[in-house]
Amino acid sequence: MQFEPYNSVATPQSDLRRKHNAQFAWRFVLEMTYLNRVQHLLRRPRNAWAAALAVCVACGPGAAPAAAAEWKPDKGIELIVGTGPGSGVDNTARTLQAIMHANKLIETPLTITNKPGGSYGVALNYLGQFPGDGHRLFIQTSTPLSALLTGQIKVNYFEFTPIANLITEPIALMVRAESPIATAKDLAQRIKADPSSVSIALAAARGNAYHIAAALLARSVGADIKKLKIVVFGSSGDAMTALLGGHVDVASATPGSFLPMLEAHKIRIVGIAASKRLSGPLAAVPTLKEQGLDVVFDVPRSIMGPKALSAEQIRYWDGVFQRLIKTEGWRQAVEKNQWDEDYMNSAELGRNLKKQYEILKDVLNELGMVKQ
Repeated sequence: MQFEPYNSVATPQSDLRRKHNAQFAWRFVLEMTYLNRVQHLLRRPRNAWAAALAVCVACGPGAAPAAAAEWKPDKGIELIVGTGPGSGVDNTARTLQAIMHANKLIETPLTITNKPGGSYGVALNYLGQFPGDGHRLFIQTSTPLSALLTGQIKVNYFEFTPIANLITEPIALMVRAESPIATAKDLAQRIKADPSSVSIALAAARGNAYHIAAALLARSVGADIKKLKIVVFGSSGDAMTALLGGHVDVASATPGSFLPMLEAHKIRIVGIAASKRLSGPLAAVPTLKEQGLDVVFDVPRSIMGPKALSAEQIRYWDGVFQRLIKTEGWRQAVEKNQWDEDYMNSAELGRNLKKQYEILKDVLNELGMVKQ
């Protein structure tokens, strides 16, 4: 293609050629622009493939590891409770459920599954079916440790993953409102005279914190703790029902299980195994120590996961529970239920469980309940 020089002499023919040349040049530019765009589009898949190939090569053996994606649940969460509905543990679980949903601490639904029986053995065996599954959690007291020591459960407890400790609850001893037992001293003297004459109801398992509190009371007055008449129920709710029905003389439980009945004047608290008096509706109740009985014992409330959880899964749940304890809903729940906040993260709880195990072992040895 030849263009007319700019300094040529203007003639009708030259004007026509210039016009023709200009049209041709413009069409040429448009065609080249179109071809360039088509070639660019054709090159994009190759570029994308090359980028993907580079990622694969970077992830190959010997390559520097990229930052791992943060784990989070992609389906519903199951919170497993080792006692029946109405227990203190069940109350804590349902409180957690409500606060997590209200504050959008998790992005998927959380449901409660009650698996009572076998001194928490039923629940732990169920949890053991889901190794590495961060969508399953288990709420507990110290009962599994006691049950492990006394041979009531046959699981490798320390394979499960510690997640968080949340609270401790004081243990109270209570009777029906019309009971002749008016104070903890009255109860202690009856037990001293005949340990088997007083039936004591408690939840979940012999040898647990509720049993130990009653045993410490008996020991404080020189009674034979091995002769205590302990009646085990599936939950504290069931134990309270038996107490109200006159089937047992005393119940050992935590405030979350009995506050409604106390407010309805159906029961009387004879003493609390706490280091100091509680507040609210229990402010008028003396501790066992105030009544001359050297008994202080409480119940921890913690969360466990299945065995073999990853560091990312543990980190996720650490974050959730750290945010939970800062919510207004949690503050209100702690106050309402007379809980003592005692937060520990996963690593701290792991160390604490081993300490609890040794403490319980000493007490249960004295009870003659440790299985060698």
